[in-house]
Amino acid sequence: MEILQVFFLMVLPCFIIKLTRITKGLSFLSPILLAYILGIIIGNIGFIPVDRVLAMSISEIMVPLAIPLILFATDFKAWLKNAKKTIISFLIVIIGVLISSTLAGFLLSGYFDEYWKLSGMLVGVYTGGTPNLMAVGMGLNVSKETLLLANASDAVLGGIYFLFLLSGARWLFGKVLPPFQKSMSDVASYGQVAATNEGEEGERSKGQSGMGGRRIYTRLGAALLLSIAFTGISVSLSFLRTGEINVGLVMLIVTSLGLGASFVKKIREIEGTYEAGQYLILVFSLAIGININLSELFSSSSIIFFYTAFVMSLSILIHLFLAVIFRIDVDTMIITSTAGIYGPAFVGPVASGIKNKEVILSGLTSGLVGYALGNYLGFALAWFLKFC
Repeated sequence: MEILQVFFLMVLPCFIIKLTRITKGLSFLSPILLAYILGIIIGNIGFIPVDRVLAMSISEIMVPLAIPLILFATDFKAWLKNAKKTIISFLIVIIGVLISSTLAGFLLSGYFDEYWKLSGMLVGVYTGGTPNLMAVGMGLNVSKETLLLANASDAVLGGIYFLFLLSGARWLFGKVLPPFQKSMSDVASYGQVAATNEGEEGERSKGQSGMGGRRIYTRLGAALLLSIAFTGISVSLSFLRTGEINVGLVMLIVTSLGLGASFVKKIREIEGTYEAGQYLILVFSLAIGININLSELFSSSSIIFFYTAFVMSLSILIHLFLAVIFRIDVDTMIITSTAGIYGPAFVGPVASGIKNKEVILSGLTSGLVGYALGNYLGFALAWFLKFC
């Protein structure tokens, strides 16, 4: 039964990806959001036997393996050189999340014992993405209930904001922000990240033919082995330093190793590393969804949901306010908000929703940079609130 469950968790994401690509009615959904939904359904249907402990263990393994693969695609130098307007807007995203998470910690600390951990987790997820929320939470040894409720709250609130981004955000934010103007600095190439735009399928079909395809899979396999090695090195260093597996230290080390490897051109240009990392995140999302017990969620305290809503809403408002001051155009504001709140996976759908594909590359790279920074910022703020 355990073997079947592992096989199921590893294979179902393939069908989720195919489903979102071929079904027009589901095209607005991110594969990550759909994985969460399917996981919750599977975990709460009584006649389907699931091992929640096994699912949780699998989700914990996926995160340190996925982080280096995602970071391999990051081109920091190109981002810093070619996207000044995007950099300013994304820095504002980070400032907004730090301010809102700090305020939440000071204002709501009396209602929730793990407030400082939750603030760190929310900084991680709203500057990077779901892997950062999980990494910071695991690193701070947060309770399983808080971890699951934070994931569930983020999924619900994120779904609402995502629909707003696809519908009325451009019209509403456009009332106070200038319109987008094409700039060559914002259409710069960011290496392999460009493979996630419209031409992804065509490039993939070309690359996977014959010897070229075998070479791609060989290089991708090497990248996966490197990610496994980084995880092993991180665990070993943690054990040597503390005498135990300190998850927080493991996450920081594996993030640093993945980020350092991204500066090596041969590693950064390996095709498919970002997609492979996202696939592992789908496995993680599915496993986390299985662990969310709806009856416990609705019967538990609403403080975590309110805490998450406060941080997310205030950070968006701060971003909008500062974007007005710095004269950031509406499309750049929306795409960097997407990159911060959700990570790179949602950039494409939102860019299509606002009918501006010129911001895809800058949004994708902002999201990848957020993945790199999220763990550092999340741990830093959590420890600041704890000892403040």
